[in-house]
Amino acid sequence: MSEIHEILVAPHVTEGTTKNMVNPRTGVRKYVFKVAKDATKTEIKAAIEKRFNVTVDSVNTLINRGKIKRVRMVAGKKSNWKKAYITLKAGQSIAEFEGV
Repeated sequence: MSEIHEILVAPHVTEGTTKNMVNPRTGVRKYVFKVAKDATKTEIKAAIEKRFNVTVDSVNTLINRGKIKRVRMVAGKKSNWKKAYITLKAGQSIAEFEGV
């Protein structure tokens, strides 16, 4: 994977992620993105730094397991997806997320 749009799928903006976006004591910002399942932490870090022109401090990832959903008698499963928590250096922020 080399292209940014292949690694970063979409920002994951929810009530919980916006509430925990800024640490009130240190001012460090943390953002959450949906990323490709086979993307590594170094690829995610490079894509964020290149796309948003910020300095990334750390990247934590996890894989969300797809839920089992049922429509009438047929049970199906949603696909798994990967989530990345991006912590920026102090004083850095992504302008696209300001005012969210």
